[in-house]
Amino acid sequence: MKVILVDSNLGLVRLWRQRFKDYKHVTVYSCSFISLDSHLQQTTRTSAVVSPGNSFGWLGGGFDLALKKYFGGSSFEQFFRDKLGQLYKPVGAATVVDLGKWQRGTFRYIVHVPTIVAPSRPFYVEERPVETGYNLVFNVTWNALMSLPEDVDTLVIPGLGTGYVGVPEEVSSKSMEFAIRLFFARDTISIELMNAVIQQFLGYRFDGFISRKCLDECTVVGIDHKALLTYNVCNDPISNLLPSDSLLGRTTDAYQVER
Repeated sequence: MKVILVDSNLGLVRLWRQRFKDYKHVTVYSCSFISLDSHLQQTTRTSAVVSPGNSFGWLGGGFDLALKKYFGGSSFEQFFRDKLGQLYKPVGAATVVDLGKWQRGTFRYIVHVPTIVAPSRPFYVEERPVETGYNLVFNVTWNALMSLPEDVDTLVIPGLGTGYVGVPEEVSSKSMEFAIRLFFARDTISIELMNAVIQQFLGYRFDGFISRKCLDECTVVGIDHKALLTYNVCNDPISNLLPSDSLLGRTTDAYQVER
């Protein structure tokens, strides 16, 4: 499975390219969603795309408007909202919509993961970057990845929270990088350690949830457990939370993840 990051925001694209340099699972494009179609036709069998808009499924602005235009306009928007039950979906909650007759190109699914309830006011608060920025973008990215149907080989994700929601590009790109790298590393570490690094990234330090076995595993996979326990997302690199590069992509016998 691979991830394609696409946006016309050049500052965000530059940060993505820095963060995912030489990372085999991610390709970055600086273009519109519609322009991306020709690239996917050549390399992809079944794609999904993230709809990062509002909690009610309206496709009226930003990346969602591009989805609306690409898949069929107002009639498609009505279909999409009907598939969501026209119900409120909490921010960060992932709902997979099978496009059925609305499939186009390689796209079979849209993953609806709201980043805002409604575009009435920005969500990000500069004085509270963890709760209103890092947590928001990580949860949206992680839930989108974890909800994917098994037949998807490519997930397209735009910039998350960087439009009306107001999340700074640096905050959004760091959160997306952590979620994506952890997703592809999840078969390399135990579920317990995976939960521990998520807990620390989100700023919820609680040592009672981190066992001695978990700290021992840190040594095995190349994570400094002291750096883990004192992690501050605003200041520290995400490399402090992830297994060493030499272990990524393979699973040790000692910490085989059960699925």
